[in-house]
Amino acid sequence: MSRIHSLSLSAVALALVLAGCASPPTQLADLPRTPDASVEQILQNASRRSGAEANLLRLHAATVASENNRHEQVRSILASIPQSDLPSDQQLRFSELQASSSLALGQPSAALRALQHPSVAQLETLPLDDQIRILLLRAEARAASGAPLEAARERVFVDGLLPEERRPENDQAIWALINQASTPELQQAAAGATGDMSGWLRLALITREQPNIDLQVRALEQWQRTYANHPAASALPESMTQLLELHASRPRHIALLLPFRGPLASAAQALRDGFLAAQYQAHAEGLEQPRVTLYDTAAYPDLAAFYRQAQADGVQWVVGPLERDQVTRLANMGQLPLPTLALNYTDGPGAAQQTLFQFGLAPEDEARSAAYRAWDDGHRSMAALVAQTDWGQRAYLAFAQTWQELGGTLIGRETIDQPATVANQIADLLRIRQSEQRGARIRQVLGDDVVVQPTPRNDLHAIFLAANPQQARQIKPTLAFQYAADLPVYATSHVYQLGGDPGQNADLDGIMVAEIPWLLTRTDGLYQPVSSSWPQASGPLGRLYAMGVDAQRIFRRLPQMQEFSETRIEGATGTLVLAQDGRVQRRLQWGVIRDGRLVPADEVVISR
Repeated sequence: MSRIHSLSLSAVALALVLAGCASPPTQLADLPRTPDASVEQILQNASRRSGAEANLLRLHAATVASENNRHEQVRSILASIPQSDLPSDQQLRFSELQASSSLALGQPSAALRALQHPSVAQLETLPLDDQIRILLLRAEARAASGAPLEAARERVFVDGLLPEERRPENDQAIWALINQASTPELQQAAAGATGDMSGWLRLALITREQPNIDLQVRALEQWQRTYANHPAASALPESMTQLLELHASRPRHIALLLPFRGPLASAAQALRDGFLAAQYQAHAEGLEQPRVTLYDTAAYPDLAAFYRQAQADGVQWVVGPLERDQVTRLANMGQLPLPTLALNYTDGPGAAQQTLFQFGLAPEDEARSAAYRAWDDGHRSMAALVAQTDWGQRAYLAFAQTWQELGGTLIGRETIDQPATVANQIADLLRIRQSEQRGARIRQVLGDDVVVQPTPRNDLHAIFLAANPQQARQIKPTLAFQYAADLPVYATSHVYQLGGDPGQNADLDGIMVAEIPWLLTRTDGLYQPVSSSWPQASGPLGRLYAMGVDAQRIFRRLPQMQEFSETRIEGATGTLVLAQDGRVQRRLQWGVIRDGRLVPADEVVISR
């Protein structure tokens, strides 16, 4: 974080003060450049003075304390100085010190308030270096307060004021800030942006909006022509440079390793068709695509034998297998002969191998998305209702971990299994019985004519639900019966039946559901052609078609995702990012059940 350096303020010479000079310092410019005294010595001397001179000495003491990272002391000293009594240049110094100390103490909102003081309007009267420092301080405060695009705009403005040697570092900070924003935020900002800020936003959107590396490189080349004088045009961000390198070294031959025979054959076919549809779309747009060879996992019980065959065939990348046990075997093999994107996850933790990546439709992704969505909606205290199944327990663990990492409180968990017990379990979560007992005591005191309606506990803001449709249909009616009809419920996609009779989902109305974009908004560029060729792609199997589409889109970008954590792909199955353990994680979109159908929740905030 920026440290406070002197504007015109330097060290106070103790001799000057002790000597009682005829013209004691009353302005910043009066203070000579001499070795610093200690904070305590300066404050002691200030106590011997009064008025403007005492205020100036205390302001200098606060500066020395800030330079020594004694930020609590800075706040204490500033509290003894009436800012409104100071000359304008000293008021500006006061605001800077106040902002710097607040930011160092983890209070970015207070820092921003300090930098909104009227004195900051005089910023342009300062020397250029001082202007830059305060502007960068404001950018840091905006970033720390969760406004990365506002912070980026601040830094874009500062960029033109910086000396040449400081611009690369500032440009890296701009790029990092912009990549913290979501794709809709970038798109909205880009619509009204001009100048260099527009260039930064359009550059970041290239990898968000273009579905494959070939289209991204084409868009990047167009960007370089459009923004030839942009700061990033002559020195692209490292992630974009690597994009060009990956494109130049892209594989020419890949293997698709799937179980085309046996109980998973229909899933394998959906994955294959989605993968190849993405290939054909890119090829139709004039983009060279790698050769794809299909391998049946049933023919290769020995995975080492498969890799030997694949290498002999000239394969450079492997996509698959699908079976969880085979993915686990791959993870136990150590470094693989060929880089591999497995289409499932291991049972244990990832090994962060350089050659094994894992991508699938895990319930953990939906559970993590539920935690993020509930937190963004303003909830801070939740309970969980979870099916007694392997996937239900996995979903709960992922939700609980993410929710607690965000700072949320988990106040209860019920494992739902028997329909007859669900009502009692929800009543226990809501503490309805305690409320009924309180009502009974009140009636004993005031008489039976008094009507006391039971109320659920007020420290429960929302519920996380991981259950099958039969179990889920009991939840909303039971909540209504227990006087908690408005309690928000965030659920995984297991709770509803896709397609079919909406009447089957009628009791789910109001439940928020995590779903892939392919089936929720249906706006993916491949949705219409794929669902026209394979109607089942619009139903439950659509999740596997979408997964095949995304597997084709991401496999060549995995090294980039591994190197640059800010890299994300807006895919058919969600917003995709790569975790440190080599697993691709998804952030899901959200829908809400209305009249038995799942519709996009858009920006509606569900609250109590």
